[in-house]
Amino acid sequence: MSGFIVYDESFKRRVVAEVLTGQISKEEARRRYHIAGHCTVLKWIRKFEAQSLQITFMKSDSHTSKEDLLKRIKELERQVEDEKLRSEALSLMIDIAEKQLDIEIRKKPGTKQSKR
Repeated sequence: MSGFIVYDESFKRRVVAEVLTGQISKEEARRRYHIAGHCTVLKWIRKFEAQSLQITFMKSDSHTSKEDLLKRIKELERQVEDEKLRSEALSLMIDIAEKQLDIEIRKKPGTKQSKR
């Protein structure tokens, strides 16, 4: 039999919550719940604080990322609209030039490219 005691995860979280909210000190928690080791509670606190920070960071990062993506979508939609207008303007210019100059500018369907 090893000398290690395995504590349940929910028990660890409850103890850490009591310590962090100031209900009891680390030493009081160790004595009250018969926790072996002087640094055990401190290790639990560090572990759960790190997890909490990581989760908080991930949430804020995904929120920012979502906002950035929405801005990017709006920007791309605007660019698509600008390109549609540009294409229509160029097509209109070609139509006007063909009528005024009485020449065909657009490529005829079925024409082949010349080999160089």
